[in-house]
Amino acid sequence: MKAFRRTLVISLSFVTLVGAAIGIYYTIHSPLFTVQVVEVIDQPERAPVDAEEITRLAAIPVGKVSLFELDLGVIERRILENSWVKAVYLNKRFPQALSISVTFREPRALWQGRNGDLAYVDQEGAIFGKISLEYQPDLPILSGFLGDDRFRVLDALHLLSAWQNSPMRGAGEISSLFWDPERGFRAWIVYPLGQFPASKGRVLVDLGQEPDDELNLQLRRLSKVMTYLSSHMIAARQIWADAGKKIVVKTAKGS
Repeated sequence: MKAFRRTLVISLSFVTLVGAAIGIYYTIHSPLFTVQVVEVIDQPERAPVDAEEITRLAAIPVGKVSLFELDLGVIERRILENSWVKAVYLNKRFPQALSISVTFREPRALWQGRNGDLAYVDQEGAIFGKISLEYQPDLPILSGFLGDDRFRVLDALHLLSAWQNSPMRGAGEISSLFWDPERGFRAWIVYPLGQFPASKGRVLVDLGQEPDDELNLQLRRLSKVMTYLSSHMIAARQIWADAGKKIVVKTAKGS
């Protein structure tokens, strides 16, 4: 009798499990949960990658796959193939929709490789994207850096950030910043000459080997020199701002 009961319990348990498995299978494959909508949300107004391209990268067979069967990790990796995309957020919205939200990299400068090709570089030093003159065309250009010298690139980005947060932001703008193994960081600076917006000066500035703890003080000293040159309409050819407390200026002929 005990053996019969044990067999009955096992049989009923097996039937229950099989029934549950069949129910789950038909639920997963039910047309009720077939993906019908893929939506890209929270797109910036001037996104570098449009919603249509993000949907194409996701490559979800709408109308042919269940929401339960979607592998979000695979979809995320597909979208991340576009170098503009920094992060991907996916959300299954039952019964039939998947929402996609992406975070884009923010260009901090333009990167010029040794072969002359241009790309963007973000604050973390990642090089990405194809240049579009319609998208932030006034970024400074970084050049002279080896492709694998990420720490030197981060130093350059730190210098750019310090520049923007110092009095130099109003005294002159960096149009290009490059690395010279002997001289260190050198920058072409555009600055106003007098009160006329159209009148500009352009000068080469030596900034030294390493942006260190004295960088902010160095930039404050330089801003005073640039303000003087601007207010007196003096065109300079070169400025050495890497000589300690002194800043040496070489003016153009006739200034």
